[in-house]
Amino acid sequence: MIIHMKKLLLLFTVLSLSACKEKKETTTAENIDKMREEWKKNRIDFFVGSTPQPFSAKTMNGHQFNSKDYNGKNLLIFIYGKKSLERDHNLSYNMTDDLNRLFNEYKDQTGFIGILEGLEDDKTVYEKALKDAENIQFEQIDNTKSPQRQEQIKYNIFCTPTRILINSNGKVIHSSCGGATDQELMRKLDSIKTHQK
Repeated sequence: MIIHMKKLLLLFTVLSLSACKEKKETTTAENIDKMREEWKKNRIDFFVGSTPQPFSAKTMNGHQFNSKDYNGKNLLIFIYGKKSLERDHNLSYNMTDDLNRLFNEYKDQTGFIGILEGLEDDKTVYEKALKDAENIQFEQIDNTKSPQRQEQIKYNIFCTPTRILINSNGKVIHSSCGGATDQELMRKLDSIKTHQK
């Protein structure tokens, strides 16, 4: 009888622990889901097919950029980090030259805005990145952050450099990561240029 009671007690303990563990795992999963939803709720969606919510921010020149100003127009957004601005004399590609070439070719049909991002707590490196960004011929937004400074804009893009093309209907029709401008983006920009002539 005592052995039987001990077995029952052991079984009850195991079942109780198992139930607690399952409840804890479910609670943790629910917490992660809530955190993910909260994070997504406050981010601009720049994925292909999305219609990003309007956003505004102060540019490095002190102007106020507002994406609403591009309603009914095309807008090309560049998101990049300070590393992309560094000129490597061993490489033939230079991002600043690439962006300026695109701007000069398509500025009559498409709006342009650059977003410099990244975590930067070294003031000297930060100031150099801002100075390097001045070489880009269109307006730039300083979206870097540090322990003392939050970014101005939050979005769902994690790779840099990134090129995002929003058409005149406000829909993202291109979003790509990596170095040189890709052929798909060029085709879309050429198509916009042809249709607006």
